[in-house]
Amino acid sequence: MSYKNYETLVVTVDDYVATVRMNRPEKLNAFNQVMGRELIKITDDLKNDNDVRCIVLTGTGRGFCSGVDLGQDRSQGDDNLFNRGMLDEHGFSGRVALAWNQIDKPTIASINGVAAGGGLGLAMLQDIRITCKSARLIPIFTRRGIPPELGMSWTAPNLIGYSKTLEWFYTGNELSGQAAFDIGIANHVVDDDKLVETTMNLAKRISEWSSPIANRLTKRTVYASLNADSLENHLIYEAMNVGLGSATEDTIEGRQSVIEKRKPNYKGK
Repeated sequence: MSYKNYETLVVTVDDYVATVRMNRPEKLNAFNQVMGRELIKITDDLKNDNDVRCIVLTGTGRGFCSGVDLGQDRSQGDDNLFNRGMLDEHGFSGRVALAWNQIDKPTIASINGVAAGGGLGLAMLQDIRITCKSARLIPIFTRRGIPPELGMSWTAPNLIGYSKTLEWFYTGNELSGQAAFDIGIANHVVDDDKLVETTMNLAKRISEWSSPIANRLTKRTVYASLNADSLENHLIYEAMNVGLGSATEDTIEGRQSVIEKRKPNYKGK
């Protein structure tokens, strides 16, 4: 699949890992309308690409994403799709959040600098977050007169609890990469010059050593647990997905690779 027709995103695929790089470095990769639309469109392309088994989201230059481009926001007036309530009941930023939340492949946010507002929300939507030590995570929403968006009122409480989330949102306090790790937002924090290497090592381990079907079913099962009303009911759903996974060629290959003590050659079938 070709990813050359994107204006604000640079996409590469290597060894089953797609790297999606937000590419407006002069604006610290702030959202404009074009980027917002492309962040929605890219999710369909990634889901439909059989050569992609893990997705890394990051930014070009010294920022991950600094949120909505306020200059663009003002210049577009009433036609601006970032206006709350536009498009449908989810709003435009909500559509971006849903698109990324509904990707059925493992996702990693590689936070290489500033992640503020909606950019932070986008990072929080990924399955795994890796930050460099110089990263700055800033939930700036209330300081701009709005509540959190891009799903942060859902992702943050599920990661760190309601009380810590509310204090963080009320104050808009900046977290360093280390602080994000300490509080439970980041899975890993590394030196700046080790961020790309660490991220790609993890992404390739996921894409090469785990069955893409099993990963998809695992992601589905774990996220479903957030809405489960009891362990008993969730176990029914879990058993169904175990059954689906067990009926694949990848299951046979996985067992055989363990017996033969070799790297598996999964086909996604």
